[in-house]
Amino acid sequence: MAHTYELIYFHSRGYAEPIRILFHVAGIEFTDTRLTRQDKEFGEALKLSPGNCLPVLRMGNEVFCQSLAITRFVGKLAGCDADTAHGKLKLDMFTETLYDLINKYDQVVTEQDTIKKEELKKKAYETYFPQYLTRLEGMLSPAHPFLLREKMTWADVVVMSFLELKQTVQYGRVDLLENFPNLKRQYDGVRQNEAVKKWLTERPNTSK
Repeated sequence: MAHTYELIYFHSRGYAEPIRILFHVAGIEFTDTRLTRQDKEFGEALKLSPGNCLPVLRMGNEVFCQSLAITRFVGKLAGCDADTAHGKLKLDMFTETLYDLINKYDQVVTEQDTIKKEELKKKAYETYFPQYLTRLEGMLSPAHPFLLREKMTWADVVVMSFLELKQTVQYGRVDLLENFPNLKRQYDGVRQNEAVKKWLTERPNTSK
């Protein structure tokens, strides 16, 4: 029996967007439930989540949380996972390096003071963003578009989604990849996938 899937998250891209993209790459129908904190369903979704966090994936009668775990799972369904243990290690190394950057940037996201937030944002783009992007750049080959040569994986989708958000939607920064040709090749390669391209055209327009 085929599973039914429901992805529950905010009305934003964030941690759920790579999952949405991979569902479309897989050609698997899913319910894309989008909530605000004011919705009564938001509290219900948190109670439903084993880790009291979003996104949540409902698969039949089972419920799962943690964005990377869900991303890896849907990546496998889409045929976007490594075929070997060595390849899987490479994907995890790459993605965990990206998440080191995401976790560091959380200080900007959570800052409530507008002036201080702008100062932290400026510092981020001038200091540790280039540092982490340099590390990611070095993990990619100039001879191939993706982390695993010609095969697009869930890790490629994750980094494209994050960089898209930081470059275009939230901050209008279009030059993050100017000095990182390998990352730019990877970014463009993901966006040229036909299923990805279709979703990027049709998806709801959100501010974050």
